[in-house]
Amino acid sequence: MTPLDDLHRAELGPIAALQALPDWLRPVMEVVSLFGTDTFFLFLLPVLYWCVNPRLGLRLGVVVLAAAWTNAVFKLLLHQPRPYWIDTRIRALSVEGSFGLPSGHAQIAAATWGALAAMVARPWAWWTAGVTMVLIALSRVYLGVHFISDVVAGLALGLAVLVVVVKGERPATAWWVRQGLAVQIGTAGLVSGVMLGLAAFVRPGGALPVAWGDVDPLNLETLVAMSGSVLGMLAGASVMWRLGWFDAGGPLGRRVARWALGSAVVGLLWYGLRELLPPDDVLRYLRYAVLSLWVQLGAPLTFIRLGLMSRAKQPEPAP
Repeated sequence: MTPLDDLHRAELGPIAALQALPDWLRPVMEVVSLFGTDTFFLFLLPVLYWCVNPRLGLRLGVVVLAAAWTNAVFKLLLHQPRPYWIDTRIRALSVEGSFGLPSGHAQIAAATWGALAAMVARPWAWWTAGVTMVLIALSRVYLGVHFISDVVAGLALGLAVLVVVVKGERPATAWWVRQGLAVQIGTAGLVSGVMLGLAAFVRPGGALPVAWGDVDPLNLETLVAMSGSVLGMLAGASVMWRLGWFDAGGPLGRRVARWALGSAVVGLLWYGLRELLPPDDVLRYLRYAVLSLWVQLGAPLTFIRLGLMSRAKQPEPAP
């Protein structure tokens, strides 16, 4: 028994009590939980990047990927169970295949909703972000997929990621724009490779406890996808900036048309490449790199060519 084992057993009672609340609460908690997923923010990012402000969209993309990656690495490093893996009293109202500590939903929520609040820079935005973070954390405990300590750790790590990104953005950007395109793309590849290599290094070896059931939290598919996305995002943004950037404004109809067309191509690429390519990690990496490259570079150039978007009147500050 470890101190974490003792803590987890002490937390099982409160989780069971929370799940004993009326059943009408379940769909509410399931909806709340969605607002802490990387999928939700990956849906939001193209809207912000193509239709509102590309600089803010890129900044939020960095925050999402940084939070998701650090969460995945810490999960592998700590390799802790989820409540329903170790006690049949806990209902699995949602099913997750990765390790439990720290909570990814809580961490991504803290980093991204905190980033959005910082962009708005109004008291109401901070209050809204805070309430949203707490509700998302509570939903994960109610659904039986996290201990209370998991969501507390996730919130703390998410805020830490946000602080690091905010503090490091200015010096990192200043260094980036001084480099040539070849160095920028090479650095993007290096960052992507380090992300994947570190995850593989910390992945635990050996067999998992039989009591945890038929789970496979050791695969790196999600981390491979993240690493490919980082390469496409940084390389695409670097090229787009050198081409003069673009104006994300314009009439509402054009913005909606951009989002509809760009999202349709994302869907075609995602499903098409998944069906055409074998389920290989290298090809998965390339698939997500292509998807990110479309969002950052291919889509804006297509919109400009079709008259749905204009180039920036003055070059945007570097991303």
